[in-house]
Amino acid sequence: MAVMSKKEWLRRRRRKKKIRKYAILGGFAVALILFLLLIIKIFTWIFSGSDDGLIKKVGDIKVTQKLLTVDDNTRPGTALPSVKSIVIHYDGIPGTSAIDRRNYYESKKGSKSDKDTPESMHFVVGPEGEIIQCIPVTEAAYASKGSNADSLSVEFCSTGADGSVSKEEYVSLVTLVGYLCKEYDLDADDIKRHFDISGKQCPLFFVTNQDAWKQFLSDVEKAKAGKDFSTDNPIIKKQAGQ
Repeated sequence: MAVMSKKEWLRRRRRKKKIRKYAILGGFAVALILFLLLIIKIFTWIFSGSDDGLIKKVGDIKVTQKLLTVDDNTRPGTALPSVKSIVIHYDGIPGTSAIDRRNYYESKKGSKSDKDTPESMHFVVGPEGEIIQCIPVTEAAYASKGSNADSLSVEFCSTGADGSVSKEEYVSLVTLVGYLCKEYDLDADDIKRHFDISGKQCPLFFVTNQDAWKQFLSDVEKAKAGKDFSTDNPIIKKQAGQ
């Protein structure tokens, strides 16, 4: 067996040290890259709008953001620390669109009249199935006195004097509420009518037609689970020509 010369031994030793050095540097480089990727992910999450309280889409339905101005009469601008319920409202003005209703709330901005009480909604659903978000879900709205601090408000625009709606509107309403229930881990018992909070006849059709309300809750549960739901609810059948 040949004896390794001192020169060869030193050469191999230097090579091992160099390999060890590069391995350590490589390890640091990988750790640094992973750390930077984590930082990038965190900043992306912060600035991508994931925490801005805006919902751009529910199912296949687009949600349009038309945020109200922060004002004593329209949008309090206060944080909504938790969501324990979703309160359903209706406008009571047949023929109104979602943007009409949103603009009504915005028109109250800056009013000093004693007759102008604070009023607003998180979402408004219109007769064409359009959905407008008026207030981020991270903020409270002036919607249901006594429940504003822990609820989201959804208002639909009636197309009939009895508070009935179009098929398109019903589909959007159910899809939106189902999405919110899934996001906040809520079930049918957590969905309230304005009537349940204040005793007001709102939303009218769901107050005067208990079976329609029960079916709505059932349809929301299906939407929450990603299942198809019926559009045979009496609230739709009341429409002329349907």
